[in-house]
Amino acid sequence: MAKMGMQSVMNEDSPVVILQSAADHHPAWQSTCMQTVREWATIQGWQYQFTDDALFTDLPSDFVKKVGHRTPILADLGRLYWLRDTLEQLGGVAIWIDADTLCIDPAWRPGLPAHAAFGEEHWVQSEKAGGYRCFKTPHNAFMAFRAGNPILPFLIHVTESLIERVDPTKMAPQMVGPKLLKALHSLAHFELYPEAGALSPALLNEIVTEPGAAVACYQASGAPMPAFLNLCASLSDGYADQLLAVAQEPQRCAVLAG
Repeated sequence: MAKMGMQSVMNEDSPVVILQSAADHHPAWQSTCMQTVREWATIQGWQYQFTDDALFTDLPSDFVKKVGHRTPILADLGRLYWLRDTLEQLGGVAIWIDADTLCIDPAWRPGLPAHAAFGEEHWVQSEKAGGYRCFKTPHNAFMAFRAGNPILPFLIHVTESLIERVDPTKMAPQMVGPKLLKALHSLAHFELYPEAGALSPALLNEIVTEPGAAVACYQASGAPMPAFLNLCASLSDGYADQLLAVAQEPQRCAVLAG
């Protein structure tokens, strides 16, 4: 895979590497997001590696054929393979961060997991009856794994198995991503990083315009001030200007702290 920004550092006696991937052509706001992550890695004294669509190179041909052009599902398995290969090569801890994730607090230093840890989103969305509701769930836009952990190989196995058995007409975009982690977390109780969250369209709109009921719902949820926010490129249609505004001025997100 193509790599850049390589440097060897140790943390808590373990090398730590940050992994990111993006297509060659991506929006300006996403480039800004990745730049904030690179700068954060440098501040922490950690390695940074980047790749493009080479992320998909080693995926099994049967998996690729069945998934087709559902790029998010291809990326769900591709990132797991890359994390596995990196840990086999370097040891220590590998952290995956989605390319559409913005670093808001570069001073934040996550505790390294005993085995694995995932981001935790406080997802605010409107209710049909009116008002807003906050859903707290793990997500795979921010994932950390330690070498030798049992969780990563299990996730690879489950992802491959689910796609092998699923009806192609019922292949939901997040079925081997956040939905899978949510189901497993109810049984396994993973380590989570609530500081690595996600920004729903409802929150995005109020952060850019004026804080209102959606921001109040987030504040009432007990969520901490995020250090990272996944800006959810898959839901970004019609929000390009707002996303660019937040990426260029992450201080706008300070309203989430109340």
